[in-house]
Amino acid sequence: MRERQGEARGLNEIRSARVMWAGALLGLVLLGVRIVALRGDLAGLSPGDGAELVLRGMWQDWLILLALTYATITVLRGEGPRAGRVAAALYGVLASLLMLWGIGNLVALDMLGAPVTMDWVAYSDIAHTDVILDSIWHLVSPLAFFGVAALVAALVLGARGLAGWRAPGAALLLGLFGLGIVSGAALDTAPTGVARARLVNPVWAFLRSIGRADGDAAVAALERGNAQSAFATVPGLPRPADPPKKIRNVLLYAYESTPARRAEGWEGTVPVTPHLKAELAHALAFDRAYAHVPASNYFLVSALAGLVPELSTTSMTETGVLAGFPSLAREMQKAGARTAFFNSSDNRFQNTGGFVTEMGFEHVVDYRDWTCDQGVFEVQSVTDRFLNTSSDLCTADRIAEWIDAAPKQPFFVTFRTGMTHHPYFPGPDLQPYSDDPDLNRYLNALRVGDSAFGRLMDHLRETGLADETLVVVLGDHGEAFGEHGTYVHASGLFEENVHIPFAFINPQLFSGSRSDLIVGITDVAPTVADLLGLPRPWQWEGHSVFAPERPDGVMFFAPWNGFQLGFREGARKYIYNASTGEKRLFDLSADPLEMADRAGDVAAAEAAQATLAAAVAGHDVHLAAVLSGKKPAAPAATPTEVVLTVSGTRFDAPPKGWVMLDGTDVGGFEVPGAADTTHAAASAAAISAAMTEVRLPLAAGACARRLDVWFLNDDWAGAGKTGDTDLVIRKVTVGPTTYFANRFRLLTANAGKMDGEDFRLWRKGGVAIDLDLPADCVNAALAGN
Repeated sequence: MRERQGEARGLNEIRSARVMWAGALLGLVLLGVRIVALRGDLAGLSPGDGAELVLRGMWQDWLILLALTYATITVLRGEGPRAGRVAAALYGVLASLLMLWGIGNLVALDMLGAPVTMDWVAYSDIAHTDVILDSIWHLVSPLAFFGVAALVAALVLGARGLAGWRAPGAALLLGLFGLGIVSGAALDTAPTGVARARLVNPVWAFLRSIGRADGDAAVAALERGNAQSAFATVPGLPRPADPPKKIRNVLLYAYESTPARRAEGWEGTVPVTPHLKAELAHALAFDRAYAHVPASNYFLVSALAGLVPELSTTSMTETGVLAGFPSLAREMQKAGARTAFFNSSDNRFQNTGGFVTEMGFEHVVDYRDWTCDQGVFEVQSVTDRFLNTSSDLCTADRIAEWIDAAPKQPFFVTFRTGMTHHPYFPGPDLQPYSDDPDLNRYLNALRVGDSAFGRLMDHLRETGLADETLVVVLGDHGEAFGEHGTYVHASGLFEENVHIPFAFINPQLFSGSRSDLIVGITDVAPTVADLLGLPRPWQWEGHSVFAPERPDGVMFFAPWNGFQLGFREGARKYIYNASTGEKRLFDLSADPLEMADRAGDVAAAEAAQATLAAAVAGHDVHLAAVLSGKKPAAPAATPTEVVLTVSGTRFDAPPKGWVMLDGTDVGGFEVPGAADTTHAAASAAAISAAMTEVRLPLAAGACARRLDVWFLNDDWAGAGKTGDTDLVIRKVTVGPTTYFANRFRLLTANAGKMDGEDFRLWRKGGVAIDLDLPADCVNAALAGN
C-alpha cells in the first residue's frame, strides 16, 4: 500500500515538474507573441519604453498562466494518481488553448485592432454568417495551422525533457513572470499612446464580454448634453430649378465597402472606378460625406429610413422596431413608383430581406434568384455559407430586366454590390494593381462593381430614362487596409472606415459641381424627396442638402471594438471610446490622414466631448420620439443676441450698463444719446425720444434661465441741482421673446422702480429678468439633464 502511495506521489511529482516547465516555456511563448502583436507600436521606442509597453501588455497573460499553473500544481501535490492524471491532462488542454488563443489574437489585432469579444460575435450574425470571424478564418493558412501544431508539440516535448533537470530554472522563470505581473499592473494606470484593446489578454476580453453588453452599457453611461443641435448650422446648397422633364425614377447604387480613398473622382489613384469618375460630369459630388456606422446593414437604416441607427451593438434590421416606418420606398410608392431591392450577396444576413420588406420594397431578391454566367463566388465553409456572392455584373443585368418589364412606370430600385466585401472576389482577368494580395483582390473586385455601375448607366441612356432618373451613388461604408493598424471596416471610425464617395447624378439637374458640405447617408432620403417634390416625414433625421439651413457636422459610431462614437464638424474630427475612455481629436484640414492626435489639448478635448454629448442627446430624443410614434416639439431656438431698448439721463458721462446671462458676462453698453441734465432736468418726452437699441451677441444655449442688467455709473450733482445720470430700460428681447419693464425684478434695494412703461435705475444696481423656458427645456430640466 505504501509502495503504491509512494509511486503515486512520484508520478505526481514528475507531473508537477512537467507542468512547471510547461508554464515557464508557455510564458516565454506568450512573451514572444505579445512582442509580435506590438511590433508596430514598439518601432521607434527606446529600450526602456519598449520594455514598459511589453510589460503593460503581458501582465494579464502571465497572471492567467501563473494562476492556472500553480492551481494545477496544488492539485497534483495533494491528490492521488487518478486526480493527478485528470489535472495534468486538463492543464495541457487549457495551456494549449491559452497559447492558441494568443496566437489567434495576432490575426484579430491585425484586422480589428482588438481581441474578439461577444460584441464581435453578435455583429458577425453567427447564426447566419460569421462575417468578421469568417474573415479571420480566411487568413489562417494550412502553413500557419501546421506551425501552431508544431509549436504545441515542441512545448509538450520540451516540458517533458526539462522536467528531470534539477536546476531551479522553471521556478526562476515563473518568479520573473510574477515580478512582471506586479510591474505591469502598476504601470497599467498611466496613459499610453497605444489603444488599450491591443494590450488586454484576449481570453479575459472574451470571457468578461459573455452575457454582458459592454458596449451598450458604456454608451448608456455616457454623459449626455442638452437635447439641442450639437453642430453649428450652415446654409444648404441652392436648389436646382425644376427640369423640363420631370424626375420620376430613383436608382440608389451602393458600392460595398468603398471609402473615398479608393474611388476615382475623390482620393482614389488606381484606375478601378472609371465609370463613376466619368458620370461625375453631370453630378453633384460631395467631398466630405460620411457613413454613420461602418457596417453594411446599418447603412440600410440610414439610407432608407433617414435615421442614424440606434446606438447599439444590435442592428435595427434585426429588431423589427421600424415595421411600417415611412421610408423612402413607401414615399415613392405613394407617388406611384414600383420598388425593388437587389443584393449581389445573401439577403439572409442580419435579416436584410426582412428589413427591406419592412421598408416597403415589393421586389426583394439576391444572388439565389438568378443564374449568373459570370459565376457565383462560393465559400465552402459551413460557417461562411451566407458569404456567397454573385458577380455584380449579373445583378446589374437583372436590374435592367426589371426596369424593362414596365418602362413607363416610375421606379425606385436599390442595388448593393457584393464582390468588395472581405474576403474579396476579384472576378476573372485579375489585374496587378497592388503587391498586397488582399488589396489587389479588393481593387479588382471594385473594378467589377464599377463596370456594373457603368452598365446600368448605359442602359438608362439607351432606354431614354437617364433624364428622368435621379441616381444616388455612394459607398455604404469604408474599408481599412492597415492605415491605423486594422483591416476590413467595422473596427474603427477613422477616415478609411467612414469617409465615403457620395454623389447625385442627373444630366438635367447637375453639371459636374462639387460641394464641401458635411453630409451623411441620412441625407439621402430627404434630398431625394426634395428633388422629386415628395413630402418629408418628420421621422427622418437627415436633411436635404438644399435645405435653407443644415448642420455643419455628422455623428457616427462603431460599437464592436469598444463602443466608439465620434463626429466631424468643420475640420474637427473627434473619436471617443466609451468603453475605455480613450479620446482622439484631429484637425482634418492640416492632418487628413489622422496621424497627429490633438486630444492632449485638454480644453479642446473637453469641448469636443461636450459637442459629442449634445449630439448623442439629440439623437436619443429623436429616436425615442420615432419609436414611440410621438412627434417631438420643435427644439428651442438658440438666441444669438440680446436687444435692449434703453435711454436715460447724463451728467458728466452717459449712463453705462453691463449684461449677464445665467451668471456669465455678456458685455457692456452705454447710451451716448441720453438726455443731458447738466443745466436742466430732462423731460419724459426727451428721455423717450432718446430711446435706442443696444445689441449684444450671446453664446449661451437655448435653455438660459435669467438675464441681469446692471447700472454702473450713477452720478448726481447734489440736492437742489439738476445734474443726474440715470439708466432707463423700456424692454429687453432675448431670442423670439420680448420682456417689458413690468417683468423686471429689482436686485438692489432703493436703486430704482417702474416709471410709466419704463424701469428707471437712479442708483448703481441691477434688475433681473426670469426668462421663459421652452417646453423641451422644461422637459430636460424635469428629466434631470
